[in-house]
Amino acid sequence: MSDLYSQRSNYYLSLSEQRIIIKNDNKEIVKEVSISLVDNVLLFGNAQLTTQLIKALSKNKMNGYYFSNVGQFISSIETHRQDEFQKQELQAKAYFEEDFRLEVARSIATTKVRHQIALLREFDTDGLLDTSDYSRFEDSVNDIQKAYSITEIMGYEGRLAKSYFYYLNLLVPDDFHFNGRSRRPAEDCFNSALNFGYSILYSCLMGLIKKNGLSLGFGVIHKHHQHHATLASDLIEEWRPIIVDNTLMELIRNGKLLLSHFENKDQDFILTDEGREIFARALRSRILEVHQYIELDKKRYSFLYTADRQIKSLIRAFRELDLSLYETSYTGGH
Repeated sequence: MSDLYSQRSNYYLSLSEQRIIIKNDNKEIVKEVSISLVDNVLLFGNAQLTTQLIKALSKNKMNGYYFSNVGQFISSIETHRQDEFQKQELQAKAYFEEDFRLEVARSIATTKVRHQIALLREFDTDGLLDTSDYSRFEDSVNDIQKAYSITEIMGYEGRLAKSYFYYLNLLVPDDFHFNGRSRRPAEDCFNSALNFGYSILYSCLMGLIKKNGLSLGFGVIHKHHQHHATLASDLIEEWRPIIVDNTLMELIRNGKLLLSHFENKDQDFILTDEGREIFARALRSRILEVHQYIELDKKRYSFLYTADRQIKSLIRAFRELDLSLYETSYTGGH
């Protein structure tokens, strides 16, 4: 059993003799697969499902998930499979295991810091940062590993984030210099683009979490509150530098995203339509392209596959309360 991905807006999915048929806008068959071999259907862009296929998905306890062209989660067709309730029970029990949550929080925070180090090294082509600058990050990794509470870890991570964005500011072209992190409103073009990119990544992870039958509300690091996908907020942390920060830096350094692609509305910088299209297209490519994301696995996978695999490993970790079962992401910068 596996997931069926439809990543083109011109695809049309129907059912014929218990087989899912995928056609393009020329009505040519692109792919067909037995419905019995599929767990979930993931649709990107404006791909369409027939009513007959939707009914068959429901009858066979299969879920469908709709994403935008760039990966933002939009909606889902869910059949409330029994094993999803069992997964959520494991997730809820794990939430109240403080020692386990602390271990997972250490792992996520440490991985995020190592990705930040890797990104700074990649873009510090002029050698502006020295050993002492990177030592600040390595020392924080040691502090995180010795932390006695999640609050302590978040304190280290928050202070280090200020250093990270300070150094990142030194590495961007002069036109895109910024003064620290700002969310709403975005006080500069760089933060405006970060906010846009993070919202797409957050939404994409929401969809993958739901696809795997977990609750969005029970996280590990962040506390849950109304209308907040806490688990997505946890999982996004280690992916921010890899997917969003790296993509944005490449666009700016290569002159593909310009100041003219932003506008200032009431002291809030936002991307223009053209700017959103440029950044969204680059993010989509990054989400779908393959890299070595798993340290002990030399194969190359897309972000979508790796994040999905990561969530499945988290479910196993919930079941056994064993951190070693959880797979963190990897960029070779460890």
